Amino acid sequence: MNIQLSISLLASDRPAALERCLDSLRPLMMKVPSELIIIATGTDPRVRETAERYTDQIIPFTWCNDFAKARNAGLNAAKGEWFLYLDDDEWFEDTSEISDFFLTGEYRSYGTAFYRVRNYLDWDGIRYFDFHAFRMARITSEIAFQNPIHEELVPRRGEAKFFESYVHHYGYIVDKNKTSTGKTSRNIPILLQNVRKNPGYIKNYVQLTREYYVRREWEKAEDYCRKGRRLCRGKAGAEWYVQWFQVYWVDIQNA
Repeated sequence: MNIQLSISLLASDRPAALERCLDSLRPLMMKVPSELIIIATGTDPRVRETAERYTDQIIPFTWCNDFAKARNAGLNAAKGEWFLYLDDDEWFEDTSEISDFFLTGEYRSYGTAFYRVRNYLDWDGIRYFDFHAFRMARITSEIAFQNPIHEELVPRRGEAKFFESYVHHYGYIVDKNKTSTGKTSRNIPILLQNVRKNPGYIKNYVQLTREYYVRREWEKAEDYCRKGRRLCRGKAGAEWYVQWFQVYWVDIQNA
């Protein structure tokens, strides 16, 4: 069978979330010739039991605080023409637009694709913000993930398709009695280590600003926002980062 789409996801110790994620992929995989690759980063045996109901491509991965290495394990196993990746705490509302992209042959005109991630700010699902995330690409011998945190698939080749399809994501909600989420506690040490190794990589400063903003540590958020804005000065292609820093700067000043 010619595989058009390889779908890869990282699965930690969240069997219920994994099942919800995989159920949302069923309509897509039933329509488009696909394969499903699950990178098992946790230790809960229920995760493997859940994963085995959907695929036999389950790759154990010993967690090493490097998301790029984990993603590359899935990418290296992929046999499809295109690659789509997501996390086990995300699930699609509707995949019909992505299915049509392949079924109509439209995918032949593109090299990359973005779908929306809907990040919720409360458990009621009332407050949220959407952004287009680069999560799909034509597979070539060149592409690979880089950066241990908030990893990126590079290089980007060809015209980009922007889908209105979106995944739900509740991972950044901060409860009223807490000053962080599990993700911020995990992400900040990795980001700080990466800043020490690569002080000129602007995206790390965007993410640190965001992580400290989520924790409501305003002084640290402002500090990394300032540093990031300085790095953007006179740098070609930094316009996207400048916009993010401006948004966070306003919010931090009003916090």
